[in-house]
Amino acid sequence: MTKENTPSAELLTHTVFERHAARTTHRWSFIRLGLWASLAVLVMLILVGAWSYRQTNQMMLESQERTGKAIAAGLSSAVEEDLIVKNYAQLEVRLMQVMAGAQISAALVADASGKVLSEVQRDPRTSEVSVVFNDGSIRNPEAQPTTSRTDDVLNIFYPVGGLVPSGWVKLRVATTPDDALLGGIHQQLLLLLSLGAITMLMVVGFSLWRTYSRLQTAQMLIEELNDSLHSAAFYDALTQLPNRHLLADRLKQALAIAARSNKHLAVCYLDLDGFKQVNDQYGHDTGDALLIEVCQRMLKALRQHDTVARVGGDEFVLLISDLESIHACELILSRLLGDLARPFHVNGHNLQVGASIGVAMHLQHGSDPATLIRMADKAMYSAKCAGKNRYCFF
Repeated sequence: MTKENTPSAELLTHTVFERHAARTTHRWSFIRLGLWASLAVLVMLILVGAWSYRQTNQMMLESQERTGKAIAAGLSSAVEEDLIVKNYAQLEVRLMQVMAGAQISAALVADASGKVLSEVQRDPRTSEVSVVFNDGSIRNPEAQPTTSRTDDVLNIFYPVGGLVPSGWVKLRVATTPDDALLGGIHQQLLLLLSLGAITMLMVVGFSLWRTYSRLQTAQMLIEELNDSLHSAAFYDALTQLPNRHLLADRLKQALAIAARSNKHLAVCYLDLDGFKQVNDQYGHDTGDALLIEVCQRMLKALRQHDTVARVGGDEFVLLISDLESIHACELILSRLLGDLARPFHVNGHNLQVGASIGVAMHLQHGSDPATLIRMADKAMYSAKCAGKNRYCFF
């Protein structure tokens, strides 16, 4: 029995061994297949990461260029009037507004000949913003606005004015270095290698989500910057009142409404009496604080739908609309003069100023915006000559 059973036992042992070897070979084949699949996924992710790097870098550069051009265009519109009258202090304020919260390393305004009128720079180490005035002469490299780019800087030129520019603005935009972006991608790829194919996919998904969030944040910052540029282009930086650009638009609308309603519209040119003496005696800081207080009183004296615009240092244009008669305008102006005649308490000083107001009526003196403002300006000088602190109709 033993001799007869021995071959069967050996055959069984051999069969079990073969099955075990086949099973082991199958497992190693499955492991090799998994390794090759993981390697293929890794290579694919590396290629996708490299492609994403190039695409993201290109998108960032294009977005920075578009944003820089939008900032330059808005700055060009904002500084046009101040450049013409060479209001250097206001130019400095405009440049400081552009530098706030933006990726701008330098900004300047030059006149048509290329001479720098005002320049603002950011310290690369401390990120502090400082003002630089250059009396030298810088010529524009080309007759048309040009954009140049280096490894980490984007220079944008933009003309100020129409067909014949009255000057130029120049922005220096600091771009994101490629090495920093590439280093971040390398860290992500090392993490993918250590965690495997599934973890790599999760990290890539997380990275895409973070990139999307950053793009959303960048879009919000661009929208906020556009809002600030709109404010700089259409509102006075000190008083936050409408400037000449917004005044022109509101005057057109007011004239159209007055023509349809057949009611009176008064265009008033107001110049403060005694403001220069306050500036000379107490300094420009006190003068600026006084201007803000004067604007607050004017806004309270007028109605909600009326407009107060600042068109010069101490010069304002008032649009008083929806008037039933000229007498209604006289009542408003009398109340305004009375409010402005009361003393102002500014920086510990009791200051006294008045106002000379010239008035041009829409139905009586014309319907052209420029004509009405010119007539109101002449009437204001008549009020000055008549003794100041009064209003005078054209």
